[in-house]
Amino acid sequence: MYVCISFDHDMMDLNFSWNFSTLEIYVLGILGLIWIIEIIYQFYFFDRPSRFHKKSESGKIEYSDQFPPVSVIVYAQNDAENLIKFMPRILNQAYPQFEVIVVNDDSSDDTKDILSVLETQYKNLYHTYVPEGSRNLSHKKLALTLGVKAARHDIVVFTNANCYPSGNEWLASVMRNFVPGIDIVLGYTATERKEKERLSFWYRSYDQLLFSLRYLSFALIDRPYMGVSSNLAYRKELFFKNKGFSKFLHLHYGDDDLFINEIAHRGNTRIEISNAGQITATYPDNYVAWKESKLQYDFTSRYLHTMAKPIFGLSKFFDYTFDFLFIFLLVWGILYNWIIALWALVSAFSLFAVKVTVYRKAAKIFRSPKLFFALPLFSFIQPIINLYFNIIGATSRKKNFTWR
Repeated sequence: MYVCISFDHDMMDLNFSWNFSTLEIYVLGILGLIWIIEIIYQFYFFDRPSRFHKKSESGKIEYSDQFPPVSVIVYAQNDAENLIKFMPRILNQAYPQFEVIVVNDDSSDDTKDILSVLETQYKNLYHTYVPEGSRNLSHKKLALTLGVKAARHDIVVFTNANCYPSGNEWLASVMRNFVPGIDIVLGYTATERKEKERLSFWYRSYDQLLFSLRYLSFALIDRPYMGVSSNLAYRKELFFKNKGFSKFLHLHYGDDDLFINEIAHRGNTRIEISNAGQITATYPDNYVAWKESKLQYDFTSRYLHTMAKPIFGLSKFFDYTFDFLFIFLLVWGILYNWIIALWALVSAFSLFAVKVTVYRKAAKIFRSPKLFFALPLFSFIQPIINLYFNIIGATSRKKNFTWR
């Protein structure tokens, strides 16, 4: 069937035809297949933490009503001001019995003096330090090792001195997950927004949120592969059974992602993403911190044993393929058959609606900007920006090793 509608004034014909060529059928079929795959990605992976959060809030997740003693280990390096502002928030947690161990990593500011004053005010606060002149070692791994060895309790919770919890229920929220069989709890850390940040903060938040959704969703399908050291907990015995960070002492990084990759397995890991269980990190310069984090995790990701990287890499391939086919079919349809153009538009807008819905649900939970029209742009440029960081990282790999 062929229908032709003519406009005398501009002599433009709009062609509507349900008779498709073999090429059109193949391209439309591929577009439809990728559309289905993209929808599966959205609901199976990216929406999973949101569904878990909903179940948790509605009381459908089993939590422990026991609150065993716990040791909180705080990493500090030239964080005197942060210790003054944030340590009271950690030390005043509503939890029955806990100690806080601050490990001072060779700070040159007033960190030591501040800790000494705080110790007179809080009887559950202790501090130790990384010996001066420690070379050819990862200072943070050494600091955390000292903290774990100093911990008196069986469960250790990690954060950094530049981080603060949203309230006094953070520790209780993390610890409720240690039901029988659970040895590791992965948390979420947001970045505090600075004044006058807008578009750059939006993109960094988008990038960080997708990064977090990946490792959190894999933990939820019993394939945990990493965590972040600013909001992380595990049983101390795992540290010693794994001989600490011994497998990666030649690397500056890996105290969180590579270590969790070694000790996490099916069934022994949970996530904590309630608002009370989240942490916020502050930095002098958010861009510099984000850049260093991307370079760090990009380098250590090559040592991870997980299918997450190829799976989500394939997701970006499908994103680009869908975009290319959409543009091709839209132009082709406008020129030759408007049914094809409409089909392409319906596919693109329906997929966009799903992605926006999934993203905004997650953004609400993780206190990230609820983006809308910026999402297609950010999704398109993310692989390009990642490639840029890959090139930068490739030119400075030596600095990632403890030996020089």
